Amino acid sequence: MNSSTLFLLSFTLSLILISPLPTLGTSLYESLCDNAGVDKARCLEVLKGEPQIVGAKDSVELCKLVLELGLKKGLEAQTFLKEAMKTNPSPAIMQCATTLYDGTIGSFKSSLGELSEDGLTANYDAKVAGDGPTTCDTALSNANIINPSISALNKDILLISKLAYLATDNLPDNP
Repeated sequence: MNSSTLFLLSFTLSLILISPLPTLGTSLYESLCDNAGVDKARCLEVLKGEPQIVGAKDSVELCKLVLELGLKKGLEAQTFLKEAMKTNPSPAIMQCATTLYDGTIGSFKSSLGELSEDGLTANYDAKVAGDGPTTCDTALSNANIINPSISALNKDILLISKLAYLATDNLPDNP
């Protein structure tokens, strides 16, 4: 083998080894969960239950599906919180059910709307969708309200916001 052939082979091999593409056999959602750090196991658990996300064909489809999941789960959480207000009409739960989750739902909707227009804004909106559950947890804590169901909902929405942020992180600013 001459030196130029050896160089070309070595160069090609090095490109393959350092390629940012998912490893063979790793799906897009698994790659996303790999980027979730300490939340990897929970990410896999949540996303495996969503067949469309598991079968996402490209990163834009994955972004859209994760954001749609966030919107769906955000609406479900808000409905749960509004029901909780009926048995515990505290100002903290009311704030969570209205203002805070209105913001979370609005951020997921906004991010979805920006996917094809402005990746940077979609990324920002995906990130701030997590502000509602975080502030809700703080409001409940300050009011000395311990409700494991609400805490679990907030934790899930916060995780989905993180995943949406990670998924949209590599979108073009203006496709």
